[in-house]
Amino acid sequence: MKNLLFMLAALVTFATSAQSIVEVTYLDMPATKIGRFVELHKEMLETMNGDQRTSKGHWVYRHWYGSGAAIVIYEVYDSAEDCVNDNPLAAFQQNVAKLTEEERAKMAEKFQEWWSHYDGHWDEMRVLDMENFHVTKENVDWDKPFVFVAGQYNAENIAEAANAYMDWQIRPGVEEGPIMGGGVSSHFKGAGLDIEVYQSYESLVEFAKHVESGSAGNAEARRTFWGNIQGQHSDQIYLHIGHMENGVFNLAGPNR
Repeated sequence: MKNLLFMLAALVTFATSAQSIVEVTYLDMPATKIGRFVELHKEMLETMNGDQRTSKGHWVYRHWYGSGAAIVIYEVYDSAEDCVNDNPLAAFQQNVAKLTEEERAKMAEKFQEWWSHYDGHWDEMRVLDMENFHVTKENVDWDKPFVFVAGQYNAENIAEAANAYMDWQIRPGVEEGPIMGGGVSSHFKGAGLDIEVYQSYESLVEFAKHVESGSAGNAEARRTFWGNIQGQHSDQIYLHIGHMENGVFNLAGPNR
């Protein structure tokens, strides 16, 4: 399986040079377990730092509205090859080896408890062109429980639909509206649909205002986007829980 993934990585890297790979993991758990999961996730991630890691971003969100998973994790890599070569378990084992025997035993128990939250998880890999299909406002403070809205669609013409959505919603929403940042990724491997569109808002109030205003944007681009959409789609609203920053899992909010 590892060899197969490496071959796929080589192909996608050739086809999508200068584009990032996003590995998305979906976890389903009762709401009452989310707090404990986040506590364990922070400790595990910080123990998985090391030269073996190739991840350039790790963002965790919790479900707020829609039919999706309780937790969704976005791991960002510079390339598919980096995604395949990332080795968090090796970094974890190296760091745990420095602990005392008693500390190692406790860490092993925590690891098993943390990993149990992944039972029944599903994942996918997506391609994201950071230069052309991802924009943000300047000087955004991401250390807050901002609202993350994501929608997945199948499209007749993926490139045309992606460009249209950028022109209709993302670029005007970032330049003149309440969108802090957003973009469009395309499906590469796993359970997802052709494109995922996403936007971040300061709060649920700002998101509601944007929806209420009709977010009309570019009317021609809107028609082009919906003219490409086929079949099923999904829409989710998430709240930002935290992200990795300089080797630390930074929980959303000041002084966390």
